[in-house]
This record gives sequence, structure tokens and C-alpha cells, in this order.
Amino acid sequence: MKTNVSNNGVLPQTEVNFTELAAQLEATNQAAQQALSSAQSTAPAEPQLKQARSVGYYESGMALNITHGMQVVDYLITYGAAYNPSNTAITVASLQAMNTQGQALLDASNVKRQEKKVEVDVRQVAFGDLKPLATRIINELEASGAPKATVQNARHYLNKMRGTRIIKINPNEPTNHISASQTSFTEQIQHFTDLINVLSGCPEYNPNVDDLKLVALQQKRDAMISTNAAVSTKQAVWSTSRIERNQFFNAPVTGFVDTYLAVKNAVKAIFGASSPQYQQVSSLTFRRIDA
Repeated sequence: MKTNVSNNGVLPQTEVNFTELAAQLEATNQAAQQALSSAQSTAPAEPQLKQARSVGYYESGMALNITHGMQVVDYLITYGAAYNPSNTAITVASLQAMNTQGQALLDASNVKRQEKKVEVDVRQVAFGDLKPLATRIINELEASGAPKATVQNARHYLNKMRGTRIIKINPNEPTNHISASQTSFTEQIQHFTDLINVLSGCPEYNPNVDDLKLVALQQKRDAMISTNAAVSTKQAVWSTSRIERNQFFNAPVTGFVDTYLAVKNAVKAIFGASSPQYQQVSSLTFRRIDA
């Protein structure tokens, strides 16, 4: 900046060097950008989360197919005799019947899924206290004066129920080892049965506590078998209902989705691609189900 004084010394005049000022501003801007870039590079990255598609997601998707099918039929009814497709499978009457069948299949599958969940809860109760109970059995067996070998044999099955390895792994060995976990419901039943067999052959085991007596343990084992079988049965029924439901929605040409895609094409053919009628139905989505 340069300042001149007038000849009379009264009126100051200022001259600005714009080139220097522009250079200073540019330097300041570059410094700010570098600081921002440095801060962004050191900041922790935002976690990238992926939405899991649960069974509930697909169930709602199937319900949406039915809802959209009903909306399409409502539109077709308002078109009156103008909607007159050559394919009888996409007439209003046929579509109404398909909507009813689809809703019935969806409802039936949901009911069977709920029935399976009930049996799963019952099984959870039957198996829930198994490990603490087995620990109490071992304590009772040790307190009874049973032979050491019998106690060790019984503890072997307790360890199996817990999923712990009987022979420890040497961490220095590079060999791959088979998993020691044998804790599926079927395996738990077998381990508990083996434990009961050990107790049955030990005359010293004669507890006064009712739920530790052999009769009670055998009843519990039988209940475990029953509840596990019930879950398996309900799972099979639900799985088959899902197959029937999915085939109804996904079948090529005759399935629910392809049928309504054909309806859209029919509306476009009858009224035109730019018609308001086609605009009404084209926005309604129909998606295949893979749940």
C-alpha cells in the first residue's frame, strides 16, 4: 500500500497494490485447504453399515405385493369395459381370485412360522437348565462316595455338554484340530442320556433331592426328546408352506408377480404408454420373494 500527501498537506490519497493483495489471499486460501485436508485424513472413517434383510423384511415384501395387487384391481374396475384383455388370466375376476389365494398362502405361512416359534420357546425351557443341573448331578455323585472312575466318567459327559475339550490342545502344534463343541440339541440329549446311564450303574448315587433322582432325570430327558422332535416337525411344516407360498409368487408366467407384470403390459397396450391409466398402475411394484 502506498500513501501520497497532496501539495497542501490536507487530503491523503491511498493506492492499493491489488496484485500483492490477491497473492496474499491465494496463499491464505491454500493454507486453509491444506489444514482441512489434514484434519479429514486423520479423522476416523465413518463405519459402513449394511442393513440386514431379515425374514420380516421379506414377509412385508410379500404383503406389499398383495396390497399392490388389490390396488391394481381397484384401478381396473374403474376402467370398466375399456379394460378387456385377451388373456383370461389377467381379467379382473381372475386377479381378484389370485389376490385372495396369495393372502391365504401368506397368512398360512405366518401361522406356521409362529407355531414353530412357540415350540422353540418350549424347547428352550426344557434345555435351559441342563448344564447347571448336570453340575449338581456331579456334585451329588462326588458326595455319595461313588468310585473315582465313575465320577470321572460322569464328568466326561458334563464336559461334553459344556462343549469343553477333554484333551487340551498343545498351542505349539500346527496340526488342525476337530472342534470339541458337541452342543447341538440332539447331541445334548445323547450326552445327558450317557450321564444317566453312568448314574444308573452306580448304587452309591441315591439322592434325596427329587429333581436329582434317576426317575426325574429320565423324565427330563424324555421331555427334551419330545420338545426337540416337536421343533423339527414344525420346522418341516413351515418350510414346506414357504415353498408353496414362494412358488405361487415366483412361478414364471403364471405366478403372482409375472401375472401383474402382464397386467401392466395389457394396460399399456390398451390405453398407451403415456396414458394416465398406465401411469396409475406402472408405479406399483411387484417383486419376487426369496425368503
